[in-house]
This record gives sequence, structure tokens and C-alpha cells, in this order.
Amino acid sequence: MNSVILMSTYNGDKYLCEQLDSLLVLEGHPDILIRDDGSSDNTIEIIKSYQLKYKNIKLIEGSNLGVVASFFDLMQQVDIGKYNYYAFCDQDDFWETDKISHAIKCIKEYKGAVMYCSTLNVVDASLHFQFRSPYPENNLTLSNALVENVVTGCTCVLNAEAFGQIKSNLPATNRIVMHDWWFYLVMVSTGSIYFDRESRIKYRQHGENVAGMKKTFSDIVQKFKKTKKSKYPPLLCQLHEYQRVCGGMLTKVDNNNLRVFIEILEKRKMFRFLSLIMNKKIYRQSLANNLSLVYSFLTNRI
Repeated sequence: MNSVILMSTYNGDKYLCEQLDSLLVLEGHPDILIRDDGSSDNTIEIIKSYQLKYKNIKLIEGSNLGVVASFFDLMQQVDIGKYNYYAFCDQDDFWETDKISHAIKCIKEYKGAVMYCSTLNVVDASLHFQFRSPYPENNLTLSNALVENVVTGCTCVLNAEAFGQIKSNLPATNRIVMHDWWFYLVMVSTGSIYFDRESRIKYRQHGENVAGMKKTFSDIVQKFKKTKKSKYPPLLCQLHEYQRVCGGMLTKVDNNNLRVFIEILEKRKMFRFLSLIMNKKIYRQSLANNLSLVYSFLTNRI
């Protein structure tokens, strides 16, 4: 099965060689398409040095668009159906040799559009294991996807149908939170999701990217205290974009639930919002994250 890895880079010279070295020994020897997002360090020089040795690496030198737009631009560079499977890659992790082949084994029997994703083996800057990210114990449904992203892009492998679904329904990049959240929203409404308890990736936390995979409720509260209140918060903006792009693909029930949820957010209907959570019409995967959702609503941050 032929496959391709889509990687976005930006000033990633510190860990890029380790990441590339891990990709080059993957089972199946996938193609590697890299889009650089306007790096000012040695990232491009490193990639070009690898290109001289390895013919399966292609580089696109782009302007600085930001991570979301960079990944969507990468998707635009690949024809639907050129590959059987499409994987997404950060610049600073480390992949096990069977990362893609294992994902393919998990989803190859699925009919139609399917996305593989998994937990993470979180490591420190030196690749020493720290902890395993949580497995989502509640169902992966639109009720969850509307308010929480459980998908990490660097674990994703899409079959050709799933890649086509997402590429055919790309959003305005300034109206969504993250590209992998968009993957989740599209696939939960148009395809299947295989979420693996196992992990084939060492997900490196270092410097500014230590966003806190392991969060307590107080951590979450502190994060939202730092988030500026907005008349049009990012989540609400994303929901409107999802309604615009994907509304026609939703069932009548899901479309109505989405419309009602947007109305509740816009009109700040607190009791109806709490009722949605109590009745699991919307939910996050943990109690702490559900409490943070309520806190965000009460403080006008969603």
C-alpha cells in the first residue's frame, strides 16, 4: 500500500534530524512531502541535505501561513487518490518503525472513509518516556467533537476516501481552532474513526510546546483565565464554519443540535447550556474538562 507523510516545518532545526531519521526507516518507505512555513533558521538547509540522499523527500518552500493553513496547503498539493494512505507529521517527534504499517493494519478492512488516530507516548526533550496520553473513554460523536478535540494530528492516518472527504471540505483557516480538530469534525459526520489505545509515536514536549498534556482542573482554569474574552470566541467561530461547510452532510438531528447549540452560545442561555451537558447532548471526555467547559461559558470565553 503506497502512502505519504505530510509534514509542516517552522524553525525546527533542533530536532528535525531525529524526526527525519525515524521517518526514513519506516516500514513501507512512504513518500515524505514537507512544506516549510517560512523558517529563518537552518530548517530548509537540513531538509535539502536529506533530499540529496533520499529521493522520496520533496520540499515546498512556503511563506509563513501558520500551522493550520500550512497543513491544509500541503493537502492541496496532493491529488486525491494518488496514495492509499495519508499521514501527518510534526517536526520534533520520533516515530516507531511500524507507525504507519500498524495504522494501516487497523483500518484496511474498513469500508468508506476512515481515520486512524491514537494515544501518545509523551516524552521529554531527550525522548525519555513521561506518560501515556489518556484514551477517550466516552464515544467519539458529534456531541463530543463540537466542544472538544481528542485527535492529535501527528497520530492521524487517513485512507484515500477520508483524505478526499476532508480535502473537499476545507474551511477558511482563520475561522477554526486547529487542523486536527477539523479532521475530527469532518470524520465524525462523514466517516469512521479508529482510536488506538496503543501508541507508535514519541511525542516530544520541550520549551514552548510543553502545552500540558497532563492537566489538572486548576491548570485548565489558569489557561482560560489567560484567554481574552471575545465577542466572537474561537469555538463559536469554528462552529459557524462547520455549519457552513458541513451542514449539508449532517443528519437532520445533528443539524438541529448544532443549530440549537450555536443559538445557546450566541444568546448566552446558561440554563439551557447546563441542560445540554447534564443530558450529554454535548460533553467532553473527563469531569475536569466538562467543568472547564462550564467555566468557559460562564466567563464568555466560548
